[in-house]
Amino acid sequence: MSETWTLADLKTWTEKLLASRRVVAPVAGPRGAVWSEIGDPGEILWDYGRTVDSPRSWLLPPVEPLFSYDLADNPPKIEEAALPSEPTVLLLLRPCDVAGLRALDGVMRWDFKDPAFEARREATLLVSLACAEPPAGQTCFCTATGVDPRRAADADVSIERLAGSGEARFHLHALTEAGRAALAEAPRPATPAGPVAGRLPDPPVDLGRARAWMRGHFDDPAWEGIAQACVGCGTCAFLCPTCHCFDVSDEGDWRRGVRLRFRDSCAFSHFTVHATGHNPRPRQANRYRQRVYHKMIYYPDKFGPLLCTGCGRCIDACPAGVDLLEVLQDLASRPEPKP
Repeated sequence: MSETWTLADLKTWTEKLLASRRVVAPVAGPRGAVWSEIGDPGEILWDYGRTVDSPRSWLLPPVEPLFSYDLADNPPKIEEAALPSEPTVLLLLRPCDVAGLRALDGVMRWDFKDPAFEARREATLLVSLACAEPPAGQTCFCTATGVDPRRAADADVSIERLAGSGEARFHLHALTEAGRAALAEAPRPATPAGPVAGRLPDPPVDLGRARAWMRGHFDDPAWEGIAQACVGCGTCAFLCPTCHCFDVSDEGDWRRGVRLRFRDSCAFSHFTVHATGHNPRPRQANRYRQRVYHKMIYYPDKFGPLLCTGCGRCIDACPAGVDLLEVLQDLASRPEPKP
């Protein structure tokens, strides 16, 4: 008979994790659940819908020092920032967020492995919490993007709540060697990962049709109307679990300072401005189109999965009411280009 875990078991295991690692989990924030380092299992929101922010910040911080310099010294000094190495557990990730972190691997571990990202990635254990009733919210459309809300196959450990039980009971599946090692001293053994139970609902949009239309309509005037409401604030990119664009800036003066990498967004008007002043994306329609093409065409053509996990954060947070799901449904409803 498969071992089942109680909430008390999960808290006991978390205490064991805290003895040797930093644990980051959903906690209560002013506007909903947010990711935060915890010191006690009692701080954790064990049953939540979706965090306001993305766990991406724990692998790609919003601001990160690359090196410091002191040119006034003799000889001049350049000192690289220490690589992060603290063992960390991202606990209770939803499957869409696990997929988002795995999508970062494609870019950050591609032809060049970014040292800081690589150090964090190697030191981080991904523990997912399956969605009990997929999708978890009205703006979620993960099933359309290829994400299975019932189990995050790319996690190290998958936590799945058993349906129909009065007291909350769970199965834990170790999906990697790192996951098996983390569960070695758990209060109960893990359950072998068999087939996923339950049936997925029909996806709310046919992304195959949407992508087919996009391939033949890059210069379509419809993009002006599609992007009309976008104000270029970058909120969508800053909350997205897969966005990874950054800029680099020196803070200091000619004598000494620090070079920083900081989060950027293709929605910003200056994102592609050349040194000459020329901007190849002069209109907001060009910039919004770039965002959708990056998610649906450019990244999957190179790396396979979509660069959108259907988490719905951009829909919930957009101050102008731009709804990516409605945009994709609109594209999918248009006639496909003639061969």
